[in-house]
Amino acid sequence: MIYNSLHHSAIGELKINNLQSQHSAMDFTAIDSSCGFAWVDTAGKIISANPAFLNLLALPPDVADKTWFDLTAAINASAPDSLRQAVARRHTKTIKLVSTIDNKTLHVHIIAFNEEQRLIMVESLSSSNFSQSGINHQAQNHSAVPLANRGMLNECIANWKPDESGAASLAMIMIGLDRFKRINETLGHDAGDQLLKFAAQRLLRIVRSDDLVAHFAGDQFVVLQINQNQPVAATAMAERIIGLLKRPFLINGQQANISASIGLAILHQNTGSSGDLIKQAELALHDAKHNARGSYRLYEQSLQKNAGEQHDLEVGLRRALFLQEFTLFYQAQVRMQDRKIVGFEALIRWEKPGAGIISPVRFIPLAEETGEINEIGKWVLQTACREATTWPEDIKVAVNVSPMQFENGNLKQIVQAALSTSGLTPQRLELEITEGLLIKNVANALEQLREIQALGVSVAMDDFGTGYSSLNYLSSFPFSKIKIDQSFVHRMQIDKSRTLIKAVITLGSALGIKTLAEGVETEEQFEYLAHNGCMEIQGYLISKPVPAEQIQALIS
Repeated sequence: MIYNSLHHSAIGELKINNLQSQHSAMDFTAIDSSCGFAWVDTAGKIISANPAFLNLLALPPDVADKTWFDLTAAINASAPDSLRQAVARRHTKTIKLVSTIDNKTLHVHIIAFNEEQRLIMVESLSSSNFSQSGINHQAQNHSAVPLANRGMLNECIANWKPDESGAASLAMIMIGLDRFKRINETLGHDAGDQLLKFAAQRLLRIVRSDDLVAHFAGDQFVVLQINQNQPVAATAMAERIIGLLKRPFLINGQQANISASIGLAILHQNTGSSGDLIKQAELALHDAKHNARGSYRLYEQSLQKNAGEQHDLEVGLRRALFLQEFTLFYQAQVRMQDRKIVGFEALIRWEKPGAGIISPVRFIPLAEETGEINEIGKWVLQTACREATTWPEDIKVAVNVSPMQFENGNLKQIVQAALSTSGLTPQRLELEITEGLLIKNVANALEQLREIQALGVSVAMDDFGTGYSSLNYLSSFPFSKIKIDQSFVHRMQIDKSRTLIKAVITLGSALGIKTLAEGVETEEQFEYLAHNGCMEIQGYLISKPVPAEQIQALIS
């Protein structure tokens, strides 16, 4: 919309604080800004205006019973006709006025939201400072991106009405910058602020004159499309934005690469509520970020249902430990040469009343996101160590450790407490970690792992070969075991998978590290692994995961 010319504007100085809570939806009188704001009707009568609007257009304080068209003749004789024609139109219009009083250049933006009213914004180019100024540090001013803010966005949505044909719609395009946090962490917050500014400039260059662009929050922007054919216009714009923001940014001589995930929500005539539009766009954006990062998602009712189910899952997860809804199952690990059980991997199960068994694939990521994984992980360690004390002393227990459990730096103490309380010897405990842990903070993770290994606990690398730096980690830390990911075993009929499996086994042998293959289900898979020197396996060929009370029977 009017913000297409913001590379000249001072709209970044807007401070519309608590507009909706302090004033009626149409009241601009208390807005202190260098930009002028006003609501007018199609006859030119001013319904509400802030002081800057009156000052910039040299209007008298009392404008009752007068039209602002005729009053602007004082600064430019041609202004009344131009403004009257623009207000009569059903499209956004920007008029450039040069004051004959002080030669000041004004941009007057006229936005049609419904049949009866127009939003007018006036800015003086002489007071512009956007092109010279940067974006303030986010910690000091989260809304410093020089675009429309949340208050103005809410105003536009609340006052929207469909055009005369009734065929067009109001569409919200909510844009989330992917990997923005990493830019702040690696290049600094000043670089992050510059990135927001550059991203805003790119958005402003490609939107239509009828579009409103707003800084929504943090690393999120919104494009509001008014009375266009939907969802065609919104999806086309989303595709353009994704392509545009994927291009590299140059910030202080350094290249920064991001992508954009987008949520789309559409308000049709006589369908839905304007108050739901933002919520629906947020749900669609959340789905895009979690399931298809770098793409767009159009809101549909199933997202609302999924969000409700996710909320219920989160509430249930927070109390599941207290209500003792978790149990551990154990899957046998056997030695290839004699098929003797040498260990069990502990696998958590959650039986939620009314919902049955919840898959770890579903609740573990949620536990990591909410922070519940720390208490859950502590419980798993304590329970696995305690239950393993009832097994023969030559059988180990393997416990998966989430990367999140390393962040507090006290995993060594948690392991020590579990061993001490249960009486399990450290040599019978094995921690399994994935590359995701090491990628996040290599130095911190390796330091903690060395401290844990010094206790006598062994450490295995799980899902080997599915990441990007496996070989580097093997040279950095003395792992006791490499677990070949089951995806390679399941694709063993493919030559490339067989070659990779053989290479990992050979590598483990050369480094003196045991190799264990996961997901072994057939004798053919067993024979190939045995023939090529794999030392241990686990999978349905040996046993499915079983509860603790069935382990003695399995061993015997």
